[in-house]
Amino acid sequence: MKTSSKHKALAFLGAAFVLFIAIMFTACPNNAGGGGTPPTPPDVGSFEDAGDFVKIIPPTRGIVGLDPDYTLPGNEAEWKGVFIKDRTVKLSTYMLGKTEVTYKLWKEVYDWAVQPGHGYKFENPGQKGKDGTGSEYEPVTTISWRDCMVWCNAYTEKEKGIEQCVYRRNDDAVLKDATAEDDCKYAEPRMDKKGFRLPTAAEGEYAARWQGSDSTNAAQYGDVWLTKVNSASGAKDKWDTDETGEVAWYNRNSGSKTHPVGEKRANALGLYDMSGNVLEWCFDWYKETITIEAVTDPQGPASGERRVIRGGYWDWGAKTCTVGIRNYGNDKGPSIGFRLAWRPYR
Repeated sequence: MKTSSKHKALAFLGAAFVLFIAIMFTACPNNAGGGGTPPTPPDVGSFEDAGDFVKIIPPTRGIVGLDPDYTLPGNEAEWKGVFIKDRTVKLSTYMLGKTEVTYKLWKEVYDWAVQPGHGYKFENPGQKGKDGTGSEYEPVTTISWRDCMVWCNAYTEKEKGIEQCVYRRNDDAVLKDATAEDDCKYAEPRMDKKGFRLPTAAEGEYAARWQGSDSTNAAQYGDVWLTKVNSASGAKDKWDTDETGEVAWYNRNSGSKTHPVGEKRANALGLYDMSGNVLEWCFDWYKETITIEAVTDPQGPASGERRVIRGGYWDWGAKTCTVGIRNYGNDKGPSIGFRLAWRPYR
């Protein structure tokens, strides 16, 4: 009887142990045979090549801002970019030109736009690069942000139809006159349209910095790794190293002039000259400080006097080619061009 009782006790303990292991095994969410929910994979965004453009698909959970813990060229807020501490930015999918708009493309659309019957009017005709003597494949310069907005509408009407034009007057008429300062100043972008437009500052910075899961010379903003704000776009080290010259034309290597687009190394998205060559207009009005809040597709302040420009240019130093710095402008110049953005159809 003692032996039988002992066997029964051992059998009971063995069965209990097997049951315990089975419960623990099926309850674990990371095992191969369990029924638990697997961990959510990192949401780092993605991109697709689209000819002259790149389709940029930002992370759906947004870009979670942080404060840089490394040396910056300056202490002011303007060096830290738009993805700052305690701010989360969500961006919709957008298309961005692989290069700055060349004089060749500008002139083709400009000549079409000013023909009788099309009704477009510009402040400035634009020029090839620094002084008008360079290649037609250099960036167009000496154009105001008003010229850019009107030109974007002209290019849209020419290629996609006038109903897709983004920039509208207060009466919803398509903006066609760059000399009408108030119409341009108070123009609203119809972001439901699929026409060409200027990128926002957030779109421009994100495209200049995206590295997906690559942590080289990058910091992690939520799930996604972005190039450090003290570096040029696509650079693998900070601004005061030889890496800046690999990706950007600036005062140490430009020969005091602009260059044909796309000659330097592209960044992780396949975009060229996101730092250097010429500064690029953005749609946002410039404001020194950025509001800390959760935002979706931010377009900057509702009003202002100067628009954001970003990226550095051929006659400025390496530190101005860093991806975090925001500058401002309000007029034409041989240092400023632009790049096209638009919302994809799907």
